[in-house]
Amino acid sequence: MEPLFSHSPRSEPRRTARGETPPSRVYRLELPVPRDVVYRAFVGDAHLWWPADWTRFGEGTHVFIEDGVMGEEGENGETVVWAEVRHEEPGADIVFSWSEGAPAGSPTMVAVELEDASDQTLGGTVVTVTQDGSASGPGGDAQLDRSSDWRAILERFAAFFGQLPEAVEQLAGGRD
Repeated sequence: MEPLFSHSPRSEPRRTARGETPPSRVYRLELPVPRDVVYRAFVGDAHLWWPADWTRFGEGTHVFIEDGVMGEEGENGETVVWAEVRHEEPGADIVFSWSEGAPAGSPTMVAVELEDASDQTLGGTVVTVTQDGSASGPGGDAQLDRSSDWRAILERFAAFFGQLPEAVEQLAGGRD
């Protein structure tokens, strides 16, 4: 189960021409697990699967989603809030206003949606992550870079359920 314990390298950022707003990023992952289990793992077990490369404190950090925020706590007790939970429907979706690394007043929005897979013989779940709403121009590129590479994050989430990184599909935007 090596993908769970190794961290994906960060990709080079996608650049936009003439200061355009970077496109939305949309990723999809199908898991052979019921929605309620996937939701509980995403929200309640983030500290077990979230890649240390996408934390400020690195190894030993505790990633959390609770009390209306998402963030991390370092081994020394220091806390950083990454995002505010804007909407949450357990088992269906959670939407974040992601401000960590964003230019003042321009958070990016991250929506995590869970749906039953079309083939319900295995009780599977489709996870779709959409990230958009970043600032325009180079600031938006930097903001998307700092606000996480959802492909790498979902690859770790897939590994948490025993799936290969290739299970994560890029549907729109993202990196070249």
